Amino acid sequence: MTERSPVARADELIDAWQEMSEHVDDDPQTYERLVIECAHELAADRSGPLACRWTLGLVLALPYLATRNPRDDDFEAAFEAAQAADRAQRDAPCTHQGHPFQDNLEGELGNMADVIRDLADDGRCWTDSRPRDAWLCPRNVAGYARVVMESLRPGSAGDVPPFLPFRDRYDLETLTAIMEGYPLSRTYDVAWDLSFAASALQAAADDELAGRVFVAAAVVWYVESEGDDSDARQLVDELAAAFERAIGLLHDDACPHGTHPDLPSDTTQALWVGMHMASARGRAAYEKWPEPWAPPLHTALCSAFVAATARDSLTRLRTS
Repeated sequence: MTERSPVARADELIDAWQEMSEHVDDDPQTYERLVIECAHELAADRSGPLACRWTLGLVLALPYLATRNPRDDDFEAAFEAAQAADRAQRDAPCTHQGHPFQDNLEGELGNMADVIRDLADDGRCWTDSRPRDAWLCPRNVAGYARVVMESLRPGSAGDVPPFLPFRDRYDLETLTAIMEGYPLSRTYDVAWDLSFAASALQAAADDELAGRVFVAAAVVWYVESEGDDSDARQLVDELAAAFERAIGLLHDDACPHGTHPDLPSDTTQALWVGMHMASARGRAAYEKWPEPWAPPLHTALCSAFVAATARDSLTRLRTS
């Protein structure tokens, strides 16, 4: 049997990388092997012609890797390979004014498999708005390698643009699917998954509190409209206890804002706001790439606004 070339193998893996990115829980054993193979190939070709493809393969693996333990073999292999690629390519000469890795990763991830396919085939029509050579530029490869590093070990590559942590993205996708009426296959018990909002709020540190209040508020809205009382009673009690704790921690003295914009009335949009507010990287991404329907960061974080949201949510729970 003829052994496949690295080029043919990299091309063959694009569909598998896309599946791993979109269905992170479907086949963890296969995904582990995919990540380790991709990491080994990148480590061996860290400055070679396929380094861009292998690096972007690891970027597509980040949603899956967010479910892994930092001590797992695939997790460590991915970090070490990305670090090697960054060291090999970050100081290469470059004439580009900017690179794709500097754009909003949240918006990029869904199109990345198609970009890899286009990069792999000179005959395909190039449709991306950024030049092909900017994607292939060694400094762009190094930039995406640092995105992998920063995602896996926060603080290891602090110069990359901010993005929502992939563990938070995982939870956001889970809760969004429930609220849209089409739970993901990983949801075995809707009430159990929704209770994440209560436990996260109950344990929230000061800098996470606003985001966790907003996430829990979105869950309250959902329970009000969709919840089955027989299944939701324990969830309601857990949410109420978490809001009571939050109200005790928040200060709602006079604030400098004349008014506060409301959270989006759409439950999933309010959930999106909350999940971004719950981490420093999420807040930075929220501010750098604002959505037109989302309240400004500085007013959303106002303690008086957060306290008012928590009190309103608690009232809703007690009267439901």
